[in-house]
Amino acid sequence: MVETKKLSWIFPSKQFFMLRIELLTLAILTVLIFLLVILQAERGWVSAILLTILFVALYMGISFAIQKYRKDQEHYQLSPTHLQVTRKSRNKTKSAKVALKDIKHHKLDHTFLGGYLLTHGGKKHLLFFNTKDEVKKFESFLKKHLTLPRKKKK
Repeated sequence: MVETKKLSWIFPSKQFFMLRIELLTLAILTVLIFLLVILQAERGWVSAILLTILFVALYMGISFAIQKYRKDQEHYQLSPTHLQVTRKSRNKTKSAKVALKDIKHHKLDHTFLGGYLLTHGGKKHLLFFNTKDEVKKFESFLKKHLTLPRKKKK
């Protein structure tokens, strides 16, 4: 196996539509709206289904329009010594460079494809991934190149 010296990815990818946590929230809101309309409407199922479809369509349309307008994109580049994050939106570009030796804690979520890094200075750097494979590659790269201090037992 060839050892990788760098790891990089772009979020969101071209086929990205919604965050997983956003999909979960949308599903919960959709069920709540459906149940509330069924309980309060005299027409029953038909109006509940139509209003639920209308809600989902409005949400998706607004979400799509906001994504296209803002054009947010994040470029992550991880090397054995540092992580560089470049966040681009329609009007701004911000860049942050974090040395791996400055990281005191990290947390990754394989379900919702996100995470964060905490530095010794107290800064929190958010991470977003497109696939579980990207999370696993990032985690294995960090385990290989990051040495966190061991916690003392009481």
